Amino acid sequence: MTTAARAASGPEPSVPTPRTSVMFEAPGRPRPLARRLAIHNRVVRRIRDFFLDEGYHEVPVTALADHPARVQLEGMLALGFDAVWCESEIIPPGGRLEPKHLRGFKLMEAARADLSLEELAAVQRDLLRFVAADLGADLLGGRDVTRLDRMLRCEHALLEYPEALAVLRTKGWDLLPGQPLHMAAKATLLRHCGNLPVQVLRQPRPHVLEGTAAAPAPSIREGVEYILPCAGVTMEGEVQENRAHLGLDLGRLLQYLMGLEKLTDTLIDPMDRIAQVMHEVPHGTGLRASAGQG
Repeated sequence: MTTAARAASGPEPSVPTPRTSVMFEAPGRPRPLARRLAIHNRVVRRIRDFFLDEGYHEVPVTALADHPARVQLEGMLALGFDAVWCESEIIPPGGRLEPKHLRGFKLMEAARADLSLEELAAVQRDLLRFVAADLGADLLGGRDVTRLDRMLRCEHALLEYPEALAVLRTKGWDLLPGQPLHMAAKATLLRHCGNLPVQVLRQPRPHVLEGTAAAPAPSIREGVEYILPCAGVTMEGEVQENRAHLGLDLGRLLQYLMGLEKLTDTLIDPMDRIAQVMHEVPHGTGLRASAGQG
């Protein structure tokens, strides 16, 4: 069409261009239970595949373990295994009695010999990319797939702890060396790095097993934290005596992948649904009769 013809036909209709902030914004709405279950299963399978491909041996651990899982992984390394991993679940005191709060934490923990802190940070990045690359629009929806695609194509900032403190000082934070980073400070780092995942390297942190037989005396270790938008610290790790340890919070990972505001929106707990149904059943009636009336 010529310029004159365009002028005669009038102005072309404008096509709205979506704002980048809207395209990548989060949080999103929680998915139905069946969709959450499908996403959960896909993510867990990918984590298993990643560790299998990387030569990790899966180790059964005590159910509802906290520190024992870490101790068992240490024991397997001492027995000569190069790389091991396990699943464990932690239920906080009173967790089952507080239905409005998170009842438990499902952790994926791994340990490997002869791995530096920088190499451990690379394992964290590879694991996140491996999991996210297998999630499509059929599970997450177009907006979240676009957000994750941006994450897969971009480099993630790797900040040494002093660098992170320097960035935060330019943003108005006044943190002294050795101080832990507050949640709000970590959110500031995420915004500074374009709302993409950020790793903070050599951040001082107390030994995970401090106060136990494995580490009775207080001690500080340099670790690496992987901070994800919407979710916060999703992976942690540290290296001690050439033994690297990785911890992944599955709930936080699901929260990031689905772009959710609340961690509880990732839960798959049929007991909540059962409790709701039983609450609606009048006294003296059977559950089946009540269901038939609905």
